[in-house]
Amino acid sequence: MIFVLLGTHNPEVCPTSNAKTRDLMMQTGAEIPAIAERNSVKIVAGPYVNHEHLTVAIVEADKAENVDRFILDSKLNQWNSMRILPSRTTEEGMQELQETDPIF
Repeated sequence: MIFVLLGTHNPEVCPTSNAKTRDLMMQTGAEIPAIAERNSVKIVAGPYVNHEHLTVAIVEADKAENVDRFILDSKLNQWNSMRILPSRTTEEGMQELQETDPIF
């Protein structure tokens, strides 16, 4: 299953302005691929960061619990509010549309 991960934080804990968060990110950032692999999570895209205080990643895992463990082990949840969006490809969504009766 595909999961879109959205992490938001405020400027006060942003690694660009907070020394403790910066240290944490410098320690764990390079380890993210290994942390994902240890938790049976495949990184499809990202993590991407930007100046909007938003981190975005697309991952694939058999179980949501693996994604949750990846977030905990990478410590993303310690400085971000994390949203985990179970998602599907456009093709899978179109197949679902064909199998679903509209209500209107």
